Amino acid sequence: MKKFKRFIAVMALATVAISVVGCSDTKAGQAEDTTQTTEAKEQGAEATAPDYSEYEKVVVAEVGDAKVTLAEVKKEMAYLEQLLMMQFGEDYKNNEEAMTFYKEQQKAILDYLIESKLLVQDAKDFEIEVTDNEITAEIDKVKANFESEEAFTAAMEQEGLTLESYTQFVKENLIIAKTLEKVTADIDVTDDEVKAYYDANISKFTQPAGAEMAHILVATEEEAKDIKKQYDEGKDFAELAAEFGTDGTKETGGSLGGFIAYDSPTYDADFLAGAKGLGEGEVSDPVKTQFGWHLIKTTNVQPEPVVKTLEEVKEEAKAGALQDKQYEAFGNHIETLKEKIKVEIFEDKLA
Repeated sequence: MKKFKRFIAVMALATVAISVVGCSDTKAGQAEDTTQTTEAKEQGAEATAPDYSEYEKVVVAEVGDAKVTLAEVKKEMAYLEQLLMMQFGEDYKNNEEAMTFYKEQQKAILDYLIESKLLVQDAKDFEIEVTDNEITAEIDKVKANFESEEAFTAAMEQEGLTLESYTQFVKENLIIAKTLEKVTADIDVTDDEVKAYYDANISKFTQPAGAEMAHILVATEEEAKDIKKQYDEGKDFAELAAEFGTDGTKETGGSLGGFIAYDSPTYDADFLAGAKGLGEGEVSDPVKTQFGWHLIKTTNVQPEPVVKTLEEVKEEAKAGALQDKQYEAFGNHIETLKEKIKVEIFEDKLA
């Protein structure tokens, strides 16, 4: 089961790469959250596409009459390599932990490419058709994220794509999506299956301890103390944030937006420690982090994790149970294709 969930996950990641580049500029006008860790922000860093032409003739798998080249694998791995460099440095290839993860993901990408080619090759026999209009419509959806045709073209080039190769990419993903839809069209789940899914995935339906948070960030402890004094004397927190805040959240009254778990990995640990333990509507004393000094206000405080009942999340649990069952059917379909279409893998060619 996990293998076929991984296939879908990898396919989804592959399809969004170019649209992510297109959307990257839309955040420029939004309030910057200076409580988030540097690592979390770096997840959005853009990657440039290296030249993989030297790997075009290195065949790492044969799938019927199609081939998977090392260049294809490396192109799919490019974004992961950027992330590994951010986390482990330029010499990440000398890090055992990094390379163990790299090789696991490389194998997952190879499996994805093999299974994609199996599905594409079998499309005609399985009566799957994709029209030019459907392909154009999908490409137009991506283009809508860009300011101009030139910006779209530049983003494709950054991802190492041409319009021709991107069109083929979109076609293949439409074939895969239509195959998934056809294979799973008649699948449904019972109440017992929904209950079993809920019980097996209770953590998904548990909201962790945390709160909605707002803050005022300043450079010194003295400034923070002075602002806290004004708050204690009756001034409104949002107004103080707008007047004295030094990051983008001053535009939102200091609000960080939405519920934040006390153990969230995307927020500064010192900041979260300062927020934890605050009562409903309470404002902290000055809290020091890597960004400066904060006053933190918490609302909708949830001091302990809360498990939602099955009745509260029945539709979500049903969707999860149905998805699992669909993925199992899709996985079984891929296995039948492997019996029908010859697959040969040359793992020694991977690098």
